[in-house]
Amino acid sequence: MNRVRHTKKGWFGLVLWLGMLGWSPGVFGQNEQEYYIDGMAFLEIENRMLYFYDQLNELVARIPQYTPEELDKADQQLLAIDTKWNVYYQSRQSEIAEDDSLLQIVANYQLTKQSLLDSIAGKRHFYEAQTAFTQAEAFFPTQDTLYKQLYERAFKYSLVKAMGEQLEQIKTQEQALFAEVQRQYDHAKDLAQEFACFQARFQPIEKEYLELKNTSEKIQALEFKPWLQRVKDYLYSFAAVAMILMFINMLQAKLKTLKQARENAKKLRQMLQDDQNDYPTI
Repeated sequence: MNRVRHTKKGWFGLVLWLGMLGWSPGVFGQNEQEYYIDGMAFLEIENRMLYFYDQLNELVARIPQYTPEELDKADQQLLAIDTKWNVYYQSRQSEIAEDDSLLQIVANYQLTKQSLLDSIAGKRHFYEAQTAFTQAEAFFPTQDTLYKQLYERAFKYSLVKAMGEQLEQIKTQEQALFAEVQRQYDHAKDLAQEFACFQARFQPIEKEYLELKNTSEKIQALEFKPWLQRVKDYLYSFAAVAMILMFINMLQAKLKTLKQARENAKKLRQMLQDDQNDYPTI
């Protein structure tokens, strides 16, 4: 009786153990399947995000070689990539927010996008600067002949008292012209300071600007004067030039005398040293 009872208990335990053994692999297999599905979903999200990120990097690498026309296409390409990115990001925002590595891709994407925007803007600014500087180079040579003509007309008007009104009209016209000359010069100077590649090309512009400025000042200074006053002004200017030349000559003579005195003093010191060396030593 006891043997039968123990036998029944043994069969019951065996059935229970087999039941547990059969149930456990099913549970473990289900967990593994769920984990596999989550991993595949993560990889799909990561690959999709990296696809947009790589497209940005490819566009960044092409910007330095782009022409002005291609920069407009770059804006359109960036807009297309960013629109697709935003749509996908919104659809997966909850999953992305739960994973640090996906959030890092988001941060890298935003940094690259800003770098791309800056590159496009910088390249476009350079092309605009290049166009403006070339226009300034072409502008200044055309003003030389015009200013010579203005000065000749203004000088003729200044010889006749009755032509005072016409002389003032020339001065007003010249002021308007020089305002554009000044604007072109200032802009070219700013560009030359910003971009080193323009500095050598700026020197001819500066030279032409100074010549135009000198002519402008001469035109604005013209006014009617009697012949006697003109002769006096000429003599005064001639005398001033003569005084300046005389001062320069005097200065050069003084410098020459000072130089000769230093050489004589040096020779004297050398002679004294030689004399001291001739004394007998004990």
